[in-house]
Amino acid sequence: MVKFMELSSIGVSKESQLRAAKILEVISDDCQNSAPDKGENFFEYGQRLMSDRWEKLREVVKRNGVFSLPKYPQDYCNFIGKYTDPSPAFAWLKSKDGLNCDNLLRELKIVTRGGTNFGVDSNYTRISMLSPDEEFNLLLERLSAIKGTIINGNN
Repeated sequence: MVKFMELSSIGVSKESQLRAAKILEVISDDCQNSAPDKGENFFEYGQRLMSDRWEKLREVVKRNGVFSLPKYPQDYCNFIGKYTDPSPAFAWLKSKDGLNCDNLLRELKIVTRGGTNFGVDSNYTRISMLSPDEEFNLLLERLSAIKGTIINGNN
């Protein structure tokens, strides 16, 4: 770890390193403070936010019928001490009818990374789940509109 830190911090100012260390210290202290009246910590917030986003994305994909998402099995989370549904930072979207997923989404102003960039077919694309709320909600809105576009032959 020391070697990694040494190599990865080359070219990063000391001030930036000190700020990052302070942020990590605050996050760590917050997780260790388990007062009964305390709200959720950084990791609980992140887990809740990502779970909510995945639930919303799965609902939109289910309704439009044009795409599918992989189903990940529940796994044990050591941090919270229970089994949870995974909610990764990226979603692999697959078009059902062999359409070029990346091109289809770009037509609707949804920027993704096409599957061919990762060595898979063009009917796959990778969507970031980490965007700000406004952008994520716009993504859901645009994905919801896709069914009508394909049915009307505007693709």
